[in-house]
Amino acid sequence: MNPLARLLRSGAKLRFKALGLATIKDIPTEQFDTLLKSLNRAGWQKTYVYDGFDAWIDYGQVKFKKDGARLNCEWDNWTEGSIEGPAGLIREIGERYNLTVTDEWRWSDYDPKP
Repeated sequence: MNPLARLLRSGAKLRFKALGLATIKDIPTEQFDTLLKSLNRAGWQKTYVYDGFDAWIDYGQVKFKKDGARLNCEWDNWTEGSIEGPAGLIREIGERYNLTVTDEWRWSDYDPKP
């Protein structure tokens, strides 16, 4: 990995930790769709929906906001769904949907291993 990319990824991971965020990764597509609809019904407002030419074919993203909290939901056709946000809130979602929560940034899995 080139030095600039390594620096940018390190900054993203540091920001993730500093903000006390958590992630649920590898959410099967059908369950991810159900989760997005459930968040919307629970009063979460969509603040962004990815609408690129490959939207929901190769990649999708929805950002939600409620009571000052923000959630970032991403999907791709390789790893399926993920959701990140404040750790306490993500843990609640993980318990409700029986999903595994990690304190790592979603993209950390793709960093070179030492």
